[in-house]
Amino acid sequence: MPVSFRDLKRAIEAFGCTVEEPSKGSHWKIRNCGKAYTIPAHNGLKTELSDVYVKGVCRALGLSYDELKSRM
Repeated sequence: MPVSFRDLKRAIEAFGCTVEEPSKGSHWKIRNCGKAYTIPAHNGLKTELSDVYVKGVCRALGLSYDELKSRM
């Protein structure tokens, strides 16, 4: 089920991660303790992301998928 990038950003920030807006282009960066994951958000915060990206964030940053989904 697609998730809006705005909801993902809010949930990620609750875990203490930072979300960096791109200076140019459309790829946002999610960072946590030296680890990073890139999200292609072509419509900014209105972008709908598939579960592939949500699971990728969880794998890259060491977060629990179920816990992240419960915060969205």
